Amino acid sequence: MVTNWLRITHHDETIQLSWQRGYESPRLAPEVSFQEPFDQENAAELRWYLEDYLKFPYGIFPDNAAKIEQKLQQWGQHLFELVFRSTEKGREFFQEATRDGLDKCELGIISDNAKVLNLPWELLYSRDYQFLAPSLAGMYRSLSTQGVKAPLPPMPDDQLNILLVIARPYDEQDVNFKPIARPLLAALQPNWYCFIFATRI
Repeated sequence: MVTNWLRITHHDETIQLSWQRGYESPRLAPEVSFQEPFDQENAAELRWYLEDYLKFPYGIFPDNAAKIEQKLQQWGQHLFELVFRSTEKGREFFQEATRDGLDKCELGIISDNAKVLNLPWELLYSRDYQFLAPSLAGMYRSLSTQGVKAPLPPMPDDQLNILLVIARPYDEQDVNFKPIARPLLAALQPNWYCFIFATRI
């Protein structure tokens, strides 16, 4: 059962960490300056590793992949330090939110900036917990609560069918399906009868 929620809210050039336990009001850490931690070279290496390498993991490519794997921890730790170690409140919030285990904590990234949402937040790495994503109760990305400006066509009111496609090339070693699907169901269930068909690629 999820009892803690950590949310990273991005706005303009800053991010702000918040922590909510149970039905308590969210607590806010001070805003900190945010600069995209991945340059074009890093992004290209990560894209190659996730998309191209699996198609042809032979020849000299395993050596190149091994070098990138060594960088994953470094990138994830840098991102972790930026979010959870930049302020004293950030340290406190992460410690308290995960005191009972990562599986009791859900992490959300909230932004209206596509580049921020597309960052590999799944790489968040702590020396104590290693990569956070596989152990968290859930991790999701979301737009801010700002109202939608463009008019929407009428939506069906009987059933919403969702095809959820998840890339899990390493089966049990990848992020579990449930932490990905749970926030989607939680957001829709109060108002919709949903049927989700999940497939793995």
